[in-house]
Amino acid sequence: MKNHEAYLDSPFRVIGIEERHFVTKENEEILQLTDGDDLYAVRRIPRSKVQMHDSATYTKLFQDSFKAFMGLSPAALKIVLYSMCHVRPLAKVTILNPPDLMVNCGIKSETTIKTAITELVNEKILARKLGSTIEFWINPNVYFNGNRLRIL
Repeated sequence: MKNHEAYLDSPFRVIGIEERHFVTKENEEILQLTDGDDLYAVRRIPRSKVQMHDSATYTKLFQDSFKAFMGLSPAALKIVLYSMCHVRPLAKVTILNPPDLMVNCGIKSETTIKTAITELVNEKILARKLGSTIEFWINPNVYFNGNRLRIL
């Protein structure tokens, strides 16, 4: 560790933050008074707002699942990390195709992949989907991409 540079402030900058500009709704308008011939006219002017938005794709990992991850084999950890990075927003299912896993996770054997997936099923991180050998239900209490309220 001594060979690495130390920093007073974090050298990592947040990327993917965007400004969103929009006009407020009618009930959020402000009133503007204008002077014309000693009469004050009231005019409604929509307020424009600027809001910061994180546009980067992310998946939530829930802290209660910490213990389940600590007992996983290296192959199972690679597969669950692959699944977390590839799960679509609001999806309840992940696709774990062995040839894709072999390429992306660096696992050389389909037997190792099947053993690792069985391990994830036993830990209740995934569940088999009826009628498919490559689709698995995601436990939304472990990780999820999006707002879980929308799937209720």
